Amino acid sequence: MPTFNSKTLFIFLLLAAFFTVGLTMASDFSFYILIAVLALLVLLFFILYPEFGIYLMAFLYPFIYLEFVYQDLDIPYVDLIGLVLLLAWGFRILYLNYIKKEKIRRQNFPAWFFMLLFALATAASLLNVDREWLSLSIKYIFRPILFFYLVYVILPFNIIDSFKKLYNTFKVLFVLGLTLSLMGIWSLIFPPSEGLRRAIPFAIAGVYPLGTNHNLLAEILIALIPVALILFWQEKDIFWKNIYLLGALLMMAINLLTLSRSGWLALFMELLILAWLKYRKEVKHIFGDYLFYFILVLFLPILYLMYTLFTSQIISTSNLNRLKLIEIALTLFKEHPLFGQGIGTFTNILAGIQWYIMEYGGVLDAHGFIFKTLAETGLFGTITYLALLGYILYVTYQGYKKSKTTEYSWLILGMLLAVVGVIVFQFFGTSYFLGKMWLPIGLALASLKLTKLKFAGKSA
Repeated sequence: MPTFNSKTLFIFLLLAAFFTVGLTMASDFSFYILIAVLALLVLLFFILYPEFGIYLMAFLYPFIYLEFVYQDLDIPYVDLIGLVLLLAWGFRILYLNYIKKEKIRRQNFPAWFFMLLFALATAASLLNVDREWLSLSIKYIFRPILFFYLVYVILPFNIIDSFKKLYNTFKVLFVLGLTLSLMGIWSLIFPPSEGLRRAIPFAIAGVYPLGTNHNLLAEILIALIPVALILFWQEKDIFWKNIYLLGALLMMAINLLTLSRSGWLALFMELLILAWLKYRKEVKHIFGDYLFYFILVLFLPILYLMYTLFTSQIISTSNLNRLKLIEIALTLFKEHPLFGQGIGTFTNILAGIQWYIMEYGGVLDAHGFIFKTLAETGLFGTITYLALLGYILYVTYQGYKKSKTTEYSWLILGMLLAVVGVIVFQFFGTSYFLGKMWLPIGLALASLKLTKLKFAGKSA
């Protein structure tokens, strides 16, 4: 795009934009014109430098409660950036297609077949939706279902076309991980409320950008710990290597201090896979016949803490709540086992169950994607969603096996850990259709693409 890349043209457009803003300040529609001009500037910038859109999304992706609000419209800034970036990428595709004659291919849409099957399953679930909720369910198919695939998988996969951009994204995520870790430390030193002390998100200027629940902090750290390890493994400079290692250990510690059971389990799975795939011989050599006793000594305090935690009043109430949600989800599944009650209807149905509202006081989404898809999309949706996740796990693991003897083995291993971690966490979480789960997956697929390009002898 030589014309668009001209610095002279870019400066001219920038000056013209500010001139337009100045003229419109006296207009009755100045606010709308200002927003339109700013949107066009951002769109132009992303057309020229789409990787900066990825960097912004990477830093903001967990902050879904940091929203742009105007009248009846409220949208997280990260989703707004993703939407503009998607539009910019669309313009680039049109340019490449009609000017450069570079056709878009199916390879630009990883896992498209399994995603298509899941989308069809969500569409089939509309057969059982009440008329009053039909428009909401149709909207749910586009956002978040298709939205998470297009914005958090397709965009990183296509825009990250070099290892430099990939590692720049990782460094942005590392800074995010340190920021969230400091947030956790602050909440431990200055707990926002009395009771069980744990690492939790806190408010900034009266706004909780991450939310208020400890699980919301743990689920992001689970994805960022492998990223920090990748940077540690790949870094040659001793100073930065130590920084990345200390950062990874800090994130692990804060994850444990959230006292999130899902976070603990996901971290345990990541470390178990890491030990099995890379350090199996070393672990056996160092500990030998004493490995069992070492594990016993290591996990006895953790088991005691888990027992104390699980028997506390707060956790008992949470467990009962989750059991009731599972019971409701299974009841809805039995009513429509093939196609479910309809995508996006679980919370609406739950809001009409008076005994639940009276006992627990509010509406929650189904905990765990298994119960979400069973209730809303039936067997068809559950099987296709599992097939989508299974395919991603399969290709990532196969990529690791093929790269074991190359310089990229640590990269693919780290991305495999991240994919496993976010999937395990969402067996119990509620972010199964959000960027919190799918951005790490998009980065994993982008990493596989880059290594394959390198193996083929092409410039990455």
